[in-house]
Amino acid sequence: MIIRLKAYSVYLFFVFTLIGLVYNVSITHAQKRPEDLKTAGEFIKVIKHYRYLDPDSATLFVKAGLKKALRNKDESGYAGLLHQYGMILDNAAMYRDSRQCYLEAEAIYRRNKNQKGLASTLIRLGVVEKRKANYDRSLAYFMEALALSTKNGDKLGILEARVAISENYFSLNDFKSCLENLVIAEKIDRQLPTSSFSLNMYISYGYLYMSLKQYDKAIDYINTGLSKSNKIEYNGSKVSLLKQLGTAYFEKGEVDRAVKTLKLALSLSRKIKNVMRQMTVLQELADVYEKDQPDTAIKYLNEALKIAGSHKVYLQETYILNKLGTLFKKKGDFQKALALVERSYQISEDVYYRDMNKQILSLERAYELEKSKAQLNQLKVEANEEASFKNFIIAIAVAITVLFIITLVYYSRSRHLNKLLRQANYKLEGSNLQKDRFFSILAHDIRSPLASSVTVLKFIANKRLKEDVQEVMVNKLILHCESSLGVLDKLLRWGQMQIKGVQLSITEFNPKNNIIANMALLSAAADNKNINVTFEVPDNLLVRADSDHFDFLVRNLLANAIKFTPENGHISLGAQMMREGFLDFKVSDNGVGISKDRIDTLFKLAAVSTKGTSEEVGTSLGLLICKEFVDANNGTLAVESELGKGTTFTFSLPGSLNGFNAS
Repeated sequence: MIIRLKAYSVYLFFVFTLIGLVYNVSITHAQKRPEDLKTAGEFIKVIKHYRYLDPDSATLFVKAGLKKALRNKDESGYAGLLHQYGMILDNAAMYRDSRQCYLEAEAIYRRNKNQKGLASTLIRLGVVEKRKANYDRSLAYFMEALALSTKNGDKLGILEARVAISENYFSLNDFKSCLENLVIAEKIDRQLPTSSFSLNMYISYGYLYMSLKQYDKAIDYINTGLSKSNKIEYNGSKVSLLKQLGTAYFEKGEVDRAVKTLKLALSLSRKIKNVMRQMTVLQELADVYEKDQPDTAIKYLNEALKIAGSHKVYLQETYILNKLGTLFKKKGDFQKALALVERSYQISEDVYYRDMNKQILSLERAYELEKSKAQLNQLKVEANEEASFKNFIIAIAVAITVLFIITLVYYSRSRHLNKLLRQANYKLEGSNLQKDRFFSILAHDIRSPLASSVTVLKFIANKRLKEDVQEVMVNKLILHCESSLGVLDKLLRWGQMQIKGVQLSITEFNPKNNIIANMALLSAAADNKNINVTFEVPDNLLVRADSDHFDFLVRNLLANAIKFTPENGHISLGAQMMREGFLDFKVSDNGVGISKDRIDTLFKLAAVSTKGTSEEVGTSLGLLICKEFVDANNGTLAVESELGKGTTFTFSLPGSLNGFNAS
């Protein structure tokens, strides 16, 4: 009694769980309309929900989805929807139509090389063939699907294929091969979350152990499957598991538990409108009642017969009619039994002759097609003979066209070569300009100071100068030498870059310390002209660049500002983040400024240097090197100036603020 109460509580749990799932998911999808959905994936999600719960709604959505997929030219989505349509038709026992859907989906998947979709569709084609008892064909489909999934490492696809293969071997009574595939499937299933293929595996285990008369083992596997089937998409598998559990109880001799379980399966199959499973559960109930309550068995068989007839499942219909005939014969109603058996024979003959007529019609159509092809071939031969002269004329025209194209290609190639030659000449002119500028700097900015230095040294050597004049001359000599050394250093650095390119050593550093150090190097020059130099650089900046290049930029731009700022002038140096990922550094002065025509050539070798406000000399190489350093560090260099009012140089480098690096 206690055992029965526990079993009954389990049934109630299944029922209430199902009601809750149906209620919750129905609310989720109740507001969905075909026009609300945009993609094939959205349609498939809704179709999976309705496939067992409401097949008519599922069919409505699948048809709308197919139209939308065609409009969107979504071939993969169209194939996925065909796959779902095939499963709906499959559940309704419309095998021929479902097979056609699968074949169309298969063709699309093969064309698009979608191996995962192809493997799944091959499984469905195998299932259709298995239900028609074409076990060789079904096994071939399953094996191809297994090979594809194994090649792609798709564990879920391997699980599905192994379970399908085990079912195929079971149908052939090859229980050893069936068990071998189930063991492999179970090992894979442990590595994956629960799926419908997991439930199919438990169903297959149940049938296998029931056939081996190991009912307790079968019941254990079936109950494990039932414990994992409480999702709306698993309703079909749940019906199969409940029906199988009822059968196991019946074969074990526990009739009451068998009836309760089968009625629960029947209730669920009606709720989800799965006619095939409903029909098989009714037949199973009839088998349970056949011995002790034949009238009840007849009632269930009549319900199953009605379903088989309305859905044109002829094989099941004939089986049920023969079963009913046997029951009426046992009851002594031989007339009724004879009528049922004759009706079974009539359906078998009708189906047989209908198929024969279709085959004959197919052969006639094939003959007509071959005849049409022969006539078409004859017409093609005649057309080819008539077209020979036209082809000759076309060949001449093509030859002339080819000659014209060849001439055009050679002309175009000649123009291209001339263009390359002009570009090479232009580059050569630029190289000559650089060479002339290089020697001009050597002649003017290095030779002149050295000549002056030699003259001063001669005066000092002859001891013709007074001490105060000699001191002044020595100071000038020092300035000339420092100037020449600076020019020579820049020339060497620029020449090295032309040969080796700019050498980079990117690091992250705080620019404030570098700026302070470089300002200290130039403080004497600023003090000589009584120039006020200020700077405003936050402490929390971080520059990502070559530190030596940064120092050169600061020194050169600050030296230029001192050079072109009059006595008692002002220079400011600041830094800030103006755009994400970059720091802007500005060097501003209130000096003489730069004319607009000089700004355009300021960063080129052709630029001409000018003297500072205190007759300081220099070259334009410093700014040229600055520009190359900035470009090498992924930065920018710009200048704004107005004659008589001053100049501002701005260079930007990758950097961050407050620890946030946006570069």
